[in-house]
Amino acid sequence: MKIIYMGSPAFAVYGLNALYQGGHEIKAVVTREDKARGRKKQLQSTPVKARSLELGIPVYTPSDVNDPAFIEILKETGAEVIVVSAFGRLLKSELLSAFPLGVINIHGSLLPQYRGASPMNAALRDGQTKTGITIMYLNEGMDEGDICLKGELEIGEDENFASLCHRMGELGGSLILEALAKIEQGTAPRIPQNHEAATYCQLMTREDEKISWSQKGNSIHNQIRSLSPEPGAYTYFNGEVIKLIVSHWENDDRCEFDDAPGKILFMDKRKGVAVKAQGGILWLKEVKPAGKKQMKANDWYRGLRNKEMAVFTDDSNR
Repeated sequence: MKIIYMGSPAFAVYGLNALYQGGHEIKAVVTREDKARGRKKQLQSTPVKARSLELGIPVYTPSDVNDPAFIEILKETGAEVIVVSAFGRLLKSELLSAFPLGVINIHGSLLPQYRGASPMNAALRDGQTKTGITIMYLNEGMDEGDICLKGELEIGEDENFASLCHRMGELGGSLILEALAKIEQGTAPRIPQNHEAATYCQLMTREDEKISWSQKGNSIHNQIRSLSPEPGAYTYFNGEVIKLIVSHWENDDRCEFDDAPGKILFMDKRKGVAVKAQGGILWLKEVKPAGKKQMKANDWYRGLRNKEMAVFTDDSNR
């Protein structure tokens, strides 16, 4: 099948690879523009652009994907269908209707749950034990189109975003091949969503990354893994930002430690660094102090000078 692929982040690379390896003819890839990143503000391509160039596929980075002139460029490729995966732009009616087989989306949740931009982060943050991929037909709404296929995955209690993204990407790649085969055969279902059951998630912000020690400890653990390893949930230690990258939650309402949440208690060679939190102990496995590389939490703890007074705080003034 002749395809135009639209996507940007690492998650979308899985779908691109699946289509390429599945023998589909990818006529063009559309992705976000290069952005200045890092301390040196060097221009970096999206993961999808980088992979597309490796595969020798023409790449477009339009400022407006819905521009009529750009739509004409896409139509000239002779593509039959557009496949979208984490593209980050709403497509308007003229583009949605420009190709014979329409526009198909690989969405990272079991719709109608978690419509929006950060479904995998949201599922982890909310402590969900199950999620999955939905292959859907795009319309002008926010992930409101009819469903073609779904596939489910269990979420591990300590699973982080990177791990879930990998498994979801693999599942999405498998399902998009199955969906396109059904579409080509004329046997693909179109199942309307239950809009009354819809939930939504927004783009993650800097505020979403900040840990509040007033919340339940299991919520902090879920926050950490939903942002791990990048961008990372952060707190403050001695007035400086430190990112908590890998953790494990040990629920114990009868916790013997009377310290305030955020107090760093002790180190265990196997479990990591114990931190008091509401409802039990948050075990830290890996952290990233300001200006340093990610490291084992135990190695960080060994370097502390005044362990008895060590505490994480909600702001830099404490």
